[in-house]
Amino acid sequence: MPVLPIHAKFRVVVSAACVSLLLLTMSCGGGGSTTTTTTTGSGSGPATNPYALAYMAITNWGTGVTVTFPTNCSMTVSATGVPPSHNAYYLAPAGTGQPVVATTPSGIQLAVIPYTGGVSTVNKISATFNICPTKATSSTPSSMGAIGLISSGEVLFNAYEATKTVALGDNASYTFSSGGANYTASFIDQCNSHPTGGMGGSGSTWHYHGVPTCWTSTVDGATGASHIIGIALDGYPIYGGRDVSGNVVDVASLDACNGITSPTPEFPAGAYHYVLPLNTTTAQSSIGCYTGTVGTTITAWAQQLKCTMLMAMQTSPGGTPQWVPALPKLSMVAMKQLAAKQLAAAQGVTAVRKTPPHAQGT
Repeated sequence: MPVLPIHAKFRVVVSAACVSLLLLTMSCGGGGSTTTTTTTGSGSGPATNPYALAYMAITNWGTGVTVTFPTNCSMTVSATGVPPSHNAYYLAPAGTGQPVVATTPSGIQLAVIPYTGGVSTVNKISATFNICPTKATSSTPSSMGAIGLISSGEVLFNAYEATKTVALGDNASYTFSSGGANYTASFIDQCNSHPTGGMGGSGSTWHYHGVPTCWTSTVDGATGASHIIGIALDGYPIYGGRDVSGNVVDVASLDACNGITSPTPEFPAGAYHYVLPLNTTTAQSSIGCYTGTVGTTITAWAQQLKCTMLMAMQTSPGGTPQWVPALPKLSMVAMKQLAAKQLAAAQGVTAVRKTPPHAQGT
């Protein structure tokens, strides 16, 4: 449990007593030198698919990322999962006993967590993508968990938290002083990323909910044209928010999945790709659906990285609803046992467990 720094300056402070609960699964949520191994597998001759050729030409993979090409139409990417850019502190849903220092607009109560020690384990990433994508007859909605992989070594999530709010529009920050230094901790950091809860020893998955500005500034520069910065589950490339001339892409020009067919540095004649828009805090901040065909294997991998933290909506009489971590729903037996213990405690009775007259079944 982090110790609240002295001389803290609160931006938002809200507390509430729990009256009603609504359980949901929380989908929470840089730069460096390249360490990439590229080996092209055998196949029916040299790769000719333009998307495959573009992926094979990428050199801006992040530190700790390894890339191989088992076939002309497949790419395997492995990464440590450690974010290349992060702050000393971040904000995460406050657990029992943790001081609430800020609250998001939707009511998620947040506590300060130090990066060192705050994230005990980080999920490693390894997945194989189809790099010869084809459009499907109809789009497929993106879901919780990873929906793509960014070349920095972090995964991309869709725009939403499981509280049904858009992550980039539901941010909160907290500024404080500690040890003579000033710090700002945020729920969504300046890179548009944050970790999942990592409950139950499952580890934490650092992920983006929108354009990874810390990474695009390294790959593209401050105002340069966007290059390929990732791959979606359906195999189509992901770009930042600038067109081939360096102009900001208008979200109105994108389709329902945030896709567009236009020239890029890798495809001067134009090709279909996804865009993560700049300065967008709406549902269009990330990919809302897949235009191409999504394989079952890559989908299963992506689902493993989603957050397993349960959230509860708490509402005090006349107060504001709040989202806070909650215990998993109890079974009927567990609920009866808990009720019995609470009743015994209220009556000052010590519970005594009796031995059943016969062996119980499972």
